[in-house]
Amino acid sequence: MAATAQPDARDGNGNASEGLVEPAPMSTTDAAGSSKEDRLASASELRGFKLFMVLLGVCFGAFVMALDVYVIGTAIPSITSEFRNTSHISWYPAAYTLAVCSLTPLAGKMASVFSLRWVYQAFFFVFLVGSAVCGWASTSEVFIVGRAVSGIGAAAVTSGGLTIVLVISSPRRRPLYIGLCSSCFALGLILAPVIGGAFTEKVTWRWCFWINLPGGVVTLLAMFFFFKVPSRAGDARSTKERLRSLDLVGSVVFVPGIFMLILGLQWGGNAHPWSSATIIGLLVGSVVVLGLFAVWESRLGDSAMIPGVLVTRRTVLLSVIFSFCHLGALSVSSYYLPEWFQAVQGATPFESGIKVLPSVISQIIGTISAGAIALKIRFYNPWFFIGPVLMCTAAALYTQFTVSNTPSSQWIGYQVIQGLGVGFSMQMPSLMVQLALKDRADLLPIGVSLNIFAQFLGATVAQVIAGAIFHARLESQLASRAGLSRGQIELLYRSGIANVRSIVDQNFPSLFDPIMESYNSAIAQTHFVAVASAGVAFFLAFGIEWIRIEGSAIKLGNQDTPEAANPRSEEKTSGATGP
Repeated sequence: MAATAQPDARDGNGNASEGLVEPAPMSTTDAAGSSKEDRLASASELRGFKLFMVLLGVCFGAFVMALDVYVIGTAIPSITSEFRNTSHISWYPAAYTLAVCSLTPLAGKMASVFSLRWVYQAFFFVFLVGSAVCGWASTSEVFIVGRAVSGIGAAAVTSGGLTIVLVISSPRRRPLYIGLCSSCFALGLILAPVIGGAFTEKVTWRWCFWINLPGGVVTLLAMFFFFKVPSRAGDARSTKERLRSLDLVGSVVFVPGIFMLILGLQWGGNAHPWSSATIIGLLVGSVVVLGLFAVWESRLGDSAMIPGVLVTRRTVLLSVIFSFCHLGALSVSSYYLPEWFQAVQGATPFESGIKVLPSVISQIIGTISAGAIALKIRFYNPWFFIGPVLMCTAAALYTQFTVSNTPSSQWIGYQVIQGLGVGFSMQMPSLMVQLALKDRADLLPIGVSLNIFAQFLGATVAQVIAGAIFHARLESQLASRAGLSRGQIELLYRSGIANVRSIVDQNFPSLFDPIMESYNSAIAQTHFVAVASAGVAFFLAFGIEWIRIEGSAIKLGNQDTPEAANPRSEEKTSGATGP
């Protein structure tokens, strides 16, 4: 059949683009029965021990990135006690979130301009440095610096890891490998409060950060020795020219806009009232600055930090928004379910970790089965519908928890529903972004990083909303049900979820039942945020194009394959619309 050449991405001088270049797929097979897309994939695909080591490194990176977002929550009381400083509490989580959200898009741009391998390793090393600083911090100020440094490193680790998996995997195995990485990320979200509480309770809060170091060294060594990307030919740009292509002006505008947005969300209702001039100023300022950023980006085209094609392609945009909502729903359920086990059922942090295993196990099963079935039916789209429906159902069931009438069969069964929903849909946005950008693979690292940025931002926004609902509901219930004064309520707040039962036994033994009912009611209300987030994700799925999964190899530069040398042997395959 006649073939149409798929041109390589070119810069303004006609040179091959530095970014990822994906040859168009072929659907024909040779006499041996080996399809050309399989032969193309073999150019960069890893196998055996090399594949195992690279996947191990990427999965660990995804796990610790998610872990660092929420591990801090249960460790804060011990940290503030040791540093004897409560004025910096809001900065402990904010420093990390600010850095990772602000720099993730720039990190994706860097991975498309420079070596993906070295960008990933450099940022991961920075993350480990930040973890070491946090673990050995002697003052609150040093600890905050460590959190910020960790966030800077995290900006490229998750998105870079997913891009690496896309590069090293064949089309047939790609959903499985991406699913494993996504599962590790979700696993970190689920286990973070439990791990943080266990370390704080059994040893020291510093282990929440030291735990990253041994595995991190293994990850760096694995990437250094086993991830060898093919050389990029035809790009003679100097380092100075590559730096100019990073859109540093856009970054300078974007970072303060995100800073103001995240600070406004995290400080609102905590460090400052929502109606205060500080919060209003931060949120309004973020809208203005991010608006200027959008205007600037629209003038640069493909040279922008976030190229316009990523926004104008409906499937890419909706996949990113889907990730925002999906992680928002997951983060709320993952955070408040262990809280319910500890506050209402009296579980220790370790016991709480055991009780969330049904969610973890079912999530792994869902990930593997979704990837296998998607390859059979040749479409990812069904999971965009099924996953949110299951997550929405589970979150709605969580709202029905009671203090004394919730048997183990219920909270285990509900977690299985949630875990399957997460596993079915967690990896699909990244895979769909890759399909939607098959003709612009040079933009793939940026597209993946934008997806990860949306996940972190979605989790942050959902946590803020859920936290506001929790505190408002708890304060109202404690006052009406238990008749507690404002000072008594503050005492319970300061004790933390893990210690609330002992504080009640010591100070309000006669009010134990109404106080537990109040906590149960407040935690149950937070799951409505997950219901809403998953519901929005479901409706977004209707707008995502049905693109058939075709064999396609993702290559870095112009590799020395017959198909790359002879573009007439390539055939452009368009997305199939249907079914």
